[in-house]
Amino acid sequence: MQPEPRSDVDVWFDELDHPLTDAALRLRAAILGISPGIVESIKWKAPNFATADDFATFSLRRPNAVRVILHTGAKPKPEHPEIVIDDPSGLAKRLDRNRFVVTITSEQQATDAEPAFVALVRSWVDQL
Repeated sequence: MQPEPRSDVDVWFDELDHPLTDAALRLRAAILGISPGIVESIKWKAPNFATADDFATFSLRRPNAVRVILHTGAKPKPEHPEIVIDDPSGLAKRLDRNRFVVTITSEQQATDAEPAFVALVRSWVDQL
């Protein structure tokens, strides 16, 4: 029996040399667990997540952080209603009208923040 082919994202993570790879993998699994309709790919040289359009992209350019940018696609959509999130944990920082960033700086923070992160991303996806 042939093993299942590995996705581009699996290969990307296999080749990743980053101190917070485990944290990034935890966040990846959390996003994918929100809905079976979420698909992942490599875009902009990093893991990207989409439903009907792109909504989250990882940034691992900094060695001390995993950043997850929440957005409404590759280009701003002025006609899209403003996304409102309930973030009592303070996990997300607003960058623009419909663009936020979540920054994780340790594996422990990724573990501790996972429930809040899932709620945040689920709320985001529900408003797309």
